[in-house]
Amino acid sequence: MIEIEYSTDKSIIFAIREAAALYLFERNREKDIPKIVDIFLSVDDYQGDRVPASEVIKEVHALSNILQDTYLGLDLNMLVNIKSLPFYKAINECIKPFLSINNELPFLLIMRLVLRFFFLVTQSIDLKLTEEKGGLRVEFVSTAPESMNNNQIDGAMVLIYRILEAFCPSVLKKVYIAHRHTSHELEYYEYIFSVPVNSAEKTSLVYDLRFKEHYEHAASSLVKSEDEVGRRFFINPLSNMMSMQFSDFSYTQRCEIIIDTMMGIIPPTRSQVAHAMNISVSTLQRRLDDEGSLFQEILQNTRRRMAKQYLAEKNLSATDVAYLLGYKSHSQFFKAFKTWFGTTPKAYQSNL
Repeated sequence: MIEIEYSTDKSIIFAIREAAALYLFERNREKDIPKIVDIFLSVDDYQGDRVPASEVIKEVHALSNILQDTYLGLDLNMLVNIKSLPFYKAINECIKPFLSINNELPFLLIMRLVLRFFFLVTQSIDLKLTEEKGGLRVEFVSTAPESMNNNQIDGAMVLIYRILEAFCPSVLKKVYIAHRHTSHELEYYEYIFSVPVNSAEKTSLVYDLRFKEHYEHAASSLVKSEDEVGRRFFINPLSNMMSMQFSDFSYTQRCEIIIDTMMGIIPPTRSQVAHAMNISVSTLQRRLDDEGSLFQEILQNTRRRMAKQYLAEKNLSATDVAYLLGYKSHSQFFKAFKTWFGTTPKAYQSNL
């Protein structure tokens, strides 16, 4: 992975500014609009679609000082028109083929798309996915904790919540907050998210996935629907955004992200990955050769990493994991797994 300067997409900046104006109108504070306009950074000073996250953080701090709202991150992002965001539109295009296939699949798919590509919205927040009994936890980690405030963490939480809720409502089970502790504060979060909220060491959203049922159904349905869905499923809208906004990403890195996203949905072949990048297979191979990378190594490294993650959940059988990693049979997966770790999936899982 190459190091890049953290940045934020201009579209979310404009959306939050629009929400700020609506916020003031709703509170009969129109007279304050000139004040907030004065603190807006000049996005035209930055070429392309992105602005340094450090500059956006400064604008959010200034906005917080003017509006004096303890829950500004929550309130503003509840007013953001998420359907106008390019990120939302791209996800909507990606999942269309699945909407008529299986009611459970879209949430698993959307969650993967959101987690893998949220950096297109902002790199000021990292999303970490962990499994717990009966649910899936999305943890929010600031990439610049020394400069960010509570409102920015709150804003990212609301954006993720609203995007997932728009496609698959009523799956959120619980919210944990690390930066608020009083009962009065937590009550406001319950008002926003409409689920129980608790103080905790880490800020996270917990979704009620009923893992065993979801993954068992997903594994079989993905295999059965591959011929029907695979030809129509594409992540090009998100891949195109990545190519345009992060032109300095290596092709190795792009392959990792795309393989990670399509794994278990359509075969992660050179052809499919090249198609997602809108380039030919030969061009992809030349780009990887120039970087000293091999496609098959990238694929196997991604599968190995995901196999460890899935088996750690302990709610998935080795057969389920095999299908979710794109293998046609569990025997293929068992052979690869023993090559990677020198043991069987069952033995590896029992020792965790």
